[in-house]
Amino acid sequence: MKLNKAVVFSANLSNIPGLCSGANALAQESVAAVIGSREQAESLLPWANKVVWLGEKAEGVMVESYAAALAELIGSEGAELVLVSNSTRDRCIAAKLAVRLNAGVVTDTSAVSVTEEGSVSTKRNVYGGAAEATVKGNGLTILVVPGGVFDELQASQPGVLAEVAAQPEDTGIKLVSVAAKQEETVDIAVAKRIVGVGRGLGSQDKLAAVESFAARLGAELGCTRPIAEEEHWMARSRYIGVSGATVRPDVYFALGISGQVQHIVGVSDSKLIIAINKDAKAPIFQNCDIGLVADMNKVLPQLTELF
Repeated sequence: MKLNKAVVFSANLSNIPGLCSGANALAQESVAAVIGSREQAESLLPWANKVVWLGEKAEGVMVESYAAALAELIGSEGAELVLVSNSTRDRCIAAKLAVRLNAGVVTDTSAVSVTEEGSVSTKRNVYGGAAEATVKGNGLTILVVPGGVFDELQASQPGVLAEVAAQPEDTGIKLVSVAAKQEETVDIAVAKRIVGVGRGLGSQDKLAAVESFAARLGAELGCTRPIAEEEHWMARSRYIGVSGATVRPDVYFALGISGQVQHIVGVSDSKLIIAINKDAKAPIFQNCDIGLVADMNKVLPQLTELF
């Protein structure tokens, strides 16, 4: 069972292919709304049945100022589903669209399907990851989707490009300047191989050995919340867990990670979890495919040489 039409949008255009994959899986027709250059819009034609180019973002406005234009587009397309990414900007837009379109919003989406009755059924983690809730949409549904939820799926037919001269609203908020974050950013949710570290690392100077191991694997580095938010040894964008990133890699190495439920929520959909921890009673061993009771700092050099 598929819906008739789904519209996707993200202020960050790199998120649109992943959202389109979901739209292509759930609906007969996918429509990507794009605010950016014409060239950027054209580059997305393989991913959506239709790409609507709304023009480039006007100077001095926030992307949220286009909520009215997006709502009008969604209404004119007769969409039954809207997919946006999990970024701060897109979450804000989702809320604005919900008010304008009288639609429900589901955040932190972990899985989506269409029921036999033609409604959207969504799974999301609740109570800090201790439980999973199933939410069924009634009418137009807006989903806030973290990266990596959908398998890569291009449109069944190459898309067509439509142009709409969208105008931003005057919200009374003016964009004065834009400055890049000093902190490193990475979209770990789309990584196929991830090496995650926890407090078992011991000290920041031992991180170099983990980086060497990850490089040998061609993997991204990830971590638990304390490593990013308390110790500040790694960037916040590498934090995996209930309030961080949700990942679905082919293989996940959990090094020195105890395996509390808040972290397991973020890695539970990994195809293979390999854990190394010197505490034989660590919860991670109840949630992994392969477990090794050992000091990660002693084992890691041998594993790096082996790989």
